[in-house]
Amino acid sequence: MFRRFWPDCPRPVYLLSNTVPGNIPGVTDLLVGPDRSWSDSLREGLLRLDQEYVFLFLDDLFLRAAVEAEAVLDLMRWAQESGANYLRFTPAPKPDRPLDARVGSISPGAIYRGSTVLSLWKRAVLLDLLVPGETAWEFEVFGSARSDKYDGFYCTWKRYLPVVNGVIKGKWDRRAVRRLGALGASVDLARRPLLTLGESARLRLQEVRGWLLRRFPARYQRRIKHAVLRGRYTYKVLGRGAER
Repeated sequence: MFRRFWPDCPRPVYLLSNTVPGNIPGVTDLLVGPDRSWSDSLREGLLRLDQEYVFLFLDDLFLRAAVEAEAVLDLMRWAQESGANYLRFTPAPKPDRPLDARVGSISPGAIYRGSTVLSLWKRAVLLDLLVPGETAWEFEVFGSARSDKYDGFYCTWKRYLPVVNGVIKGKWDRRAVRRLGALGASVDLARRPLLTLGESARLRLQEVRGWLLRRFPARYQRRIKHAVLRGRYTYKVLGRGAER
């Protein structure tokens, strides 16, 4: 799907993997060894690169339409020339302070300030924010809080890379399978199952909750999010013992 919808991508492409190479033409494998955590693996891969900026494209996101390639590359050049620390190409949530017609600033304290989804990072900043042992989900929550010490965090006002999120908590999203099937892409459900109907219903409720959270001013969103997380973590530790 990447080659189909961004066939002329001029930047070097790397596939970070633990021990299994992708063997994909035009893609350089970064094998980082046995898995310890998402953050540990990403750190090891980043240390093997010498580029000042990296663009993260997580492997459960699939392009579903043509990329606005010229606009994306122009925004990347702007970020590099201006010394930006971070530029996200998915406005969910949107930036909270306008900069121009294409980009806005993300204030310290904003929820998902350091989201990994379709994000251009200054490599040194990303390395500094990574903490050993964290999952990608934990990094997006707690790494966002750590990012408050940096300025230069930006987000676009529109989507330049249309994607479908295929996998949720280790299972295929039923909507994603339908969308990918309509594009002629096959999904092997014998290797990774679908979300159950109950899990899909809970996912819809979580999406509604996220939409409601983004209606609050940016300076309050993270407080609410962390309050919910603290309550959930306490419940799991006190009420269910081993689950974390």
